[in-house]
Amino acid sequence: MQILTAPSKTQQYNKRIHAQYTQPLLLDHAKILIDFLKLLDRDELGRLMRTSERLTESSYQRIHAFTTPFSPDNAKQALFTFQGDAYSAIAAADYSPEQLRYAQEHLFILSGLYGLLRPLDLMQPYRLEMGCSLSVAGVDNLYQFWREKITASLNETFAENGDSVLVNLASKEYSKVVDEKKLQAEMVHITFQQVHNGRLRTIPIHAKRARGMMIDFAITHHIDKAARLREFRVDGYCFSPENSNATEWLFVKST
Repeated sequence: MQILTAPSKTQQYNKRIHAQYTQPLLLDHAKILIDFLKLLDRDELGRLMRTSERLTESSYQRIHAFTTPFSPDNAKQALFTFQGDAYSAIAAADYSPEQLRYAQEHLFILSGLYGLLRPLDLMQPYRLEMGCSLSVAGVDNLYQFWREKITASLNETFAENGDSVLVNLASKEYSKVVDEKKLQAEMVHITFQQVHNGRLRTIPIHAKRARGMMIDFAITHHIDKAARLREFRVDGYCFSPENSNATEWLFVKST
């Protein structure tokens, strides 16, 4: 089983010290994006990313500070850098070496800049959403730029590890970059909803946090089979078999 999740806009190193680190699998392709972005002035960058003047300036500075090769001196591990709603539920600062090893072997973080990141991959902070309409290298957007590369990289992992299931805990904005038709594994999509005014509803901020809680559950319990995720009962959520099928699993919070 492999788990797929989304990145976060908030990126701030949590000061966790862990000697092991790896390089992003698709870093050479990230460099293509960075080299193109470095050609844009601040106004062009702001229009592309649709960001405020403050955020545009921050992005501009990060792009021009980007340098390789990555080392612990100029980059930090991804799982210790991403913050935000989902990541606040992932106790990365407290994981044991064994739990970090599990995370490294089972978790992929999608990224508009890096394509795919493993938890211990070094990264430099950035702002580039997957939905950005960046025309580069003969394609019109980042979905086109990354789809084949990400899918092929995932398939290599499945072949190496003998995995047959990809558990999708990423947002639709990010997960649709994966080409399910070419994916050499079954993709299980997990949704979190709450009972609100007598109806089941997805409340984005709660759904994000629930995704993080399930990732934390998988890491701390060393879940190796996707079916075991149905045992997830955290913060009032429970698997709803009557509202699920083989590839679409719903977890409901009734309180």
